[in-house]
Amino acid sequence: MAPPPTNESIFSPDTRGLTIAIMACVGIIAYNNLAVAAALPEVGSDLGNVALLPWTISAELLTSGVAILAAGPLVDSLGPRRVFRWSVVAFILTSLACGMAPSMAGLVGARALQGIAAGLLFTVTMTVIGLSYTADSRARVFAANSIVWGLMSVAGPSVAAVMVAVIDWRGVFFFNVPVALVAAMLAWKLLPDRPEDAGRQGFDMRGIALVTMVSAAGLAVVEGSVAAVVVGAIVSLAGLVGYVVHAPRVDDPLMRLEHVWGSRYRSIHSTSMLAVGGTLGFHAFIPVYLKAVEGTSTTVAAFSVVYLSAGWTTGAVSSSRAQRIFSRERVVLFGSLFLAPGFYGVAAAVIGNAPLWLLYVSLAIAGLGVGTISTTGVNILQERTLAQEMGRVSAAHQFVRTLMITYSVGIVGALILTTVDRRTGDVEAVRELLGGDADTVDPAIADALGAGFGYAMIAACIAATLCVPSALRLVRTRHNALTSAA
Repeated sequence: MAPPPTNESIFSPDTRGLTIAIMACVGIIAYNNLAVAAALPEVGSDLGNVALLPWTISAELLTSGVAILAAGPLVDSLGPRRVFRWSVVAFILTSLACGMAPSMAGLVGARALQGIAAGLLFTVTMTVIGLSYTADSRARVFAANSIVWGLMSVAGPSVAAVMVAVIDWRGVFFFNVPVALVAAMLAWKLLPDRPEDAGRQGFDMRGIALVTMVSAAGLAVVEGSVAAVVVGAIVSLAGLVGYVVHAPRVDDPLMRLEHVWGSRYRSIHSTSMLAVGGTLGFHAFIPVYLKAVEGTSTTVAAFSVVYLSAGWTTGAVSSSRAQRIFSRERVVLFGSLFLAPGFYGVAAAVIGNAPLWLLYVSLAIAGLGVGTISTTGVNILQERTLAQEMGRVSAAHQFVRTLMITYSVGIVGALILTTVDRRTGDVEAVRELLGGDADTVDPAIADALGAGFGYAMIAACIAATLCVPSALRLVRTRHNALTSAA
């Protein structure tokens, strides 16, 4: 059973400002991830040089992924307060730079810098949650953050569309500034300072280079072809092997191997990776499947993201309450028992041509499971971590999750494109669908796309099934909470 819960509110006078600041940071990070794509047509029309247009997304993803990991040692050595101040100011300045970019190349460069600021801001936000709240309160903060992220998944593109209509595409980036200013004013003096026993960390340049290599290879995988997946996997594996050889040879590696593979953390990472990676891998292609195979309208296809988001948010909120009754490890196990049926239901709807309501209900059930696993898993992770290592461990968890998501999306894309290629020889038709450039679909291509998505769902079901024994292992290897995170 879980320890007796505390009844303190995350919006009590002592924590209200910090909680709102954290939610504001999560909001702008979510908006920054979700809204930019809505402005891409206008960006290309205004700035030209459309060959660089995809890099406005890819550059930010690459630099933010590396910055998330690099921020861990900085937060642990310099303290969350100082790193937050740097990162939130940098995020404001880079958002302004994006909005004032005179050319496509300038926008790509500004987005790369914005990714660094966003990665730093995300890590310091997650670390502050671990340092500033009790374990029971953390569960509520993570639930609140999930609500914010869920709302932004729906509202973000809508806000971006309004900004484009009222101002132009530059307004999409300017919208970041007032929200970030609110977060800065609220948290400027509230965040924890540098721990007295924190040591100075070295700057692991070789580690950063190897992680950048792995992250860049992961982005190549998202291109979707089998060749990209194979080459990306080989390059990533080479980078990971290089890092495993490198890390024990330096005093302050970018990411400590025990923070990933140590018995205290291993099952947390694996369960979360299987759940989040397995879910977001196929979910990225649900709108294309609905439009091409089921013949739904573009609006209905786009709205399909709501079902998973609603389930995810519900799982996060309900799990924060369940943690007051059951051990957190058992709550993760409960989540895995929702995840697998949700995946099976989606697979049945796709492969068995079941009614669409089964697909939507199954997406919500899968969201319930992954929301429970992901938020509770982070709480367990931080509960098992010393204060002086909170930044590194939180950053490592987010990095391995992001890497798993990237490869999952790439693998699902490769399965779909390869199936279409072998059955019809017209892969470009699917690429046009993915880019939103096609309104009609040839029936043969639709059938092939449906078959490819069915294969992807079989792979996803395997991941969901493996998630259950991984969660069981987490229950069996329960560790005592550390006093710094009590």
